[in-house]
Amino acid sequence: MSECPPPPPTEYFFERHPWNNQWILFAVALVVSCFDYLAGPIVFFPVLFVIPVALMAWNCGLRTALVLGAILCVIRFSIQYAWGIPYTLPVAIINAGVRLAVLFFITFLCGKLSEQTQVLRARVRTLEGLLPTCSFCKDIRDETGNWHQIEEYVSSRSAARFTHGICPNCVTKHYGDILSKETKNAGPSVA
Repeated sequence: MSECPPPPPTEYFFERHPWNNQWILFAVALVVSCFDYLAGPIVFFPVLFVIPVALMAWNCGLRTALVLGAILCVIRFSIQYAWGIPYTLPVAIINAGVRLAVLFFITFLCGKLSEQTQVLRARVRTLEGLLPTCSFCKDIRDETGNWHQIEEYVSSRSAARFTHGICPNCVTKHYGDILSKETKNAGPSVA
């Protein structure tokens, strides 16, 4: 299993250390399994398996969380077997399969929600905050201190594309003398 990718800065506590470390989440899952065993055959804690698996799916990826979910379901089945399965073996296997399917479904939803959240955060961060702009040429300074044309800067950080034209004020300001010469040369129009 690969290490979790470094998380972007966040305000959510469950995305910060220690909840974004896969080994700590494995340890939490092991502690939950121990509680499940120590509680005896009457009280079960498999619903608590959702916590480390959901955190793993959110912070470390779907594949790692699915592996953890499968491991927890095997541990849960072993705990039932150690305490004595109160029903027949085929029913216990079906029960374990249903538990695994539900845990995988919750894990899948958490993983997909995390992916969508990361994509949305990236889109929001694309052009957020103050942009240091040259007051003469309108170039933008990036984080490293390099200057870029506004079109290049925005296009490299978003899906925006530029087309160019000239507004009426700039036509008058920059080409007014040419326009006035053209109107003088054209003279009055004869209808």
